[in-house]
Amino acid sequence: MDDFEEGFRQMDADAVRSHLLSLTSPCYESGLLRSAFPDLTVYRADSLTLYRHHFLLFHLLYRLQDRFYREDKYLYIHFMRTFLADYPPPGRCRFYHPHDGRFCADAADDADYCRFHRDKVGDDALAHLSARSFYLDTANYDALDARTIDAFMNGTWEILTHYADYEHSFSVLDLPLSADIPMVKKRFRRLAKQHHPDHGDGAGDRFLQINRAYHVLMRLLPLRPDNRIAGNGNAR
Repeated sequence: MDDFEEGFRQMDADAVRSHLLSLTSPCYESGLLRSAFPDLTVYRADSLTLYRHHFLLFHLLYRLQDRFYREDKYLYIHFMRTFLADYPPPGRCRFYHPHDGRFCADAADDADYCRFHRDKVGDDALAHLSARSFYLDTANYDALDARTIDAFMNGTWEILTHYADYEHSFSVLDLPLSADIPMVKKRFRRLAKQHHPDHGDGAGDRFLQINRAYHVLMRLLPLRPDNRIAGNGNAR
């Protein structure tokens, strides 16, 4: 039995599922780690141990995502805001708001989304697909070297330290928390043209907000776990 299979076998998957079912608001990864690995002492663990436990947990979460879908439930997976929510009834918008763990649920303009959210789901779905593909590929359990793992863990703590600014910046740019660097750059270019100070009528103040949000995300996004992974040539 290889290291991944042994680690996955030792995880308490039933406790993780029970934890998710008990949630009334989005939760941090740390709570799920305690459920999955009750013997793990996070503050004493080295970076390699933390990364592998993180990988095992997220591998399980993406597998559970498929199972919950068959139960008409949506599992949103994020290291700061994992949450399980019931899908809205047919004919209601399925655009998910990760800040408060709810769906839009307005009348759907097509099968799944209202007119306002229909055009917002494409890039977000691609970002989720990229993360999902990484964690379901068990080869990535051993794919990172020690230096990359240290950067991965340090980046996560940096984002946690500045999470209020991180979250607010996505809100200013009207982007989902899963947005990647190309999505942020594209949105910034569009909003900067729209609110350029030369346009007057208070556009300068709005431009300053947009510019600050952009620079916060350009500093923190390269540290985010999925971007650290994506930039590593060893990951498959």
